[in-house]
Amino acid sequence: MIAGMRLTCSSPRHGASVLLALALCSASACGDDGTAEGSASGPSTSATASGTTSTADSDPSISTTTAVVDDSGTSTTAGPGTFGTSTTGELELCNGWNDALATPSLELQGAGGETLVSGGAFPIECGGQGSWMFPLYPQMGGWELASPLLTFALVEVVVEGFPGPFGSFYIEQNYLYSLDCGGFDTLDGGFSHDCITVLPPDDIADLGTLDGAPATIHVELEVDGGDPIVIDLVDMTLSAPPEVVSQECFY
Repeated sequence: MIAGMRLTCSSPRHGASVLLALALCSASACGDDGTAEGSASGPSTSATASGTTSTADSDPSISTTTAVVDDSGTSTTAGPGTFGTSTTGELELCNGWNDALATPSLELQGAGGETLVSGGAFPIECGGQGSWMFPLYPQMGGWELASPLLTFALVEVVVEGFPGPFGSFYIEQNYLYSLDCGGFDTLDGGFSHDCITVLPPDDIADLGTLDGAPATIHVELEVDGGDPIVIDLVDMTLSAPPEVVSQECFY
């Protein structure tokens, strides 16, 4: 295990390459150091595709509103500005951080930078680590960062008819995500990422069979000093055209 390693998606949207990624990628996620101890404890605010919020593990009569997510998967509390590179002090921030946002906000983009929405497509692409994947590129901002390293307490993708080794098509807890443009991060024996690499389960011999499969996406992002932002995208459809995934994917 290499401390402080940063793994990149290295797709056509992200131009970097990772030489050690193949040796370090597990069957269900690239860069998992095996230290995840579960999602954050305590209640968390959730936002459904209809824009309603609820508090998990609490009295169902209690609701909390923080960053409500509408059908587009975008926080309705987002402030002005465009997503892109920003500079905070001497630290240049990348990978979807937008310091122009006024309130905590999160949206998810897929392959090609298209915003993912409920009822839309979730496309596959060839990642720079040499594997076909369904990438998630978070776009977020609106709070004071305590660190350039963010934590997604839970990322779960459920695909009808395609369970993974842990039940869901893909599930990862405590997913470390780097905003630092400078390269390697100082971590305690773990890894960070610059995208969320949703890798299909290894037992799917023909990825073309995923094309058209119904899917849902659930993401929980921890916010420094605030409640987590939770996005649920429903009624989505995987896009994995057989003529595309039949080609070789190299890094």
